[in-house]
Amino acid sequence: MSIAGDEQRVRPIGRRAEDAGAPRPNPAVNPFEAEDAAPVDPVRRLLDEIDALVEDSMRDGEPETGYDFDDPTYPECPNPYCDEPWHGLAITARMARMRWHGMVDPDYDYDTDDSPLLCPGSTHTGEWPMPEGAAVSEYYAVLEDSEHEPVPDPRLVAADAMWMAVGRATTAIWVTSQTFAVVSMFTDASRWRWLTLIIGIASLSKIYLLFGRTRRALPSGYLRDRLSARPETFGALALMFAAGWLPAVWAWRYPRGSSGYLTACYRTLLVSCLLAGVGHAVVQLSRNRVVPSELLDGIPETDRPAHAGGLLNSALGWLIFTVPLLLLFGWTLARFTHQPAAVWVATGVTAIALATLVVEALILNRALLRIRGTLLLLLVTVPLLWWSLHGVSAADFHS
Repeated sequence: MSIAGDEQRVRPIGRRAEDAGAPRPNPAVNPFEAEDAAPVDPVRRLLDEIDALVEDSMRDGEPETGYDFDDPTYPECPNPYCDEPWHGLAITARMARMRWHGMVDPDYDYDTDDSPLLCPGSTHTGEWPMPEGAAVSEYYAVLEDSEHEPVPDPRLVAADAMWMAVGRATTAIWVTSQTFAVVSMFTDASRWRWLTLIIGIASLSKIYLLFGRTRRALPSGYLRDRLSARPETFGALALMFAAGWLPAVWAWRYPRGSSGYLTACYRTLLVSCLLAGVGHAVVQLSRNRVVPSELLDGIPETDRPAHAGGLLNSALGWLIFTVPLLLLFGWTLARFTHQPAAVWVATGVTAIALATLVVEALILNRALLRIRGTLLLLLVTVPLLWWSLHGVSAADFHS
């Protein structure tokens, strides 16, 4: 074995030995001829160099991804129309849109991307071309304005959540009354007499949640101050509570099997829904009263036209999702039930809900009369209300 071959084998790999922290060998001394020289392990020396490199690269912390975004020395794109870091690929409008949405289109092909060019890439030579349409930063601003709704004012969100909670007792009465009327079609009154308690429990639970969970979720005194500024809302809540328990009073006070027993039951149910609708209307109209202490930068918490449009949309929801099912059920399957005439009661509850919401919307904004959707709701609600009430009054209920 030659000395030259041994020197080749023990020579440091990669960086110099002194850069890796190891002592530099003295070329004048042959380590194999020195009496006290330790054997040289090239693998150990290589591992020491790797450790030194890792420690040097991690001295400033681990980068977030491919490069350190916080590194001020990382080069920027030389394109004056581009404020991105250095990038090799060209940036197109479609690439920017995918980045904005945070996902890649599975059908995207860079080679066939013919969308407007925002930046030709940092390696571009020559004069920088003017971006097609807008610069990169301007393009992102356009995306933000066009595809993302502005963040709503949390004060308006809190007011809307509170007033929605105040009116939920009426909605609970309407829904449970309609369900009760449908259930009563399948069996005799002795089996569902005390189910009327569910309507009262539903209204009570919504009022309880209003003064419990909803009140605690709002700032201290928020609910109290707004209801105190509109004393009639307390009367509306009391009316909703009483309306919910009115059918249960019928079950407790009216003798079972007496003359007009079922007719009184269904009429009481409709009166209950009507009283609940009155309470709902009082709340919605009182909500739009301007109170100086509630103004936000001189603007009321409730936008009157927008609120009217929301009520009209709620009426449209009842029309689309409830009326067709009831009419289909009434004309087909109801004839095979124990109490087919009860379908008119369920339809009457829906008509009362529709009429309440439409009237509230028109009182708040009469300009809605110029909208075709409002005329459609009126053309359906008025005949449906008359038709259902006439059907209840002319029906022959049997136990």
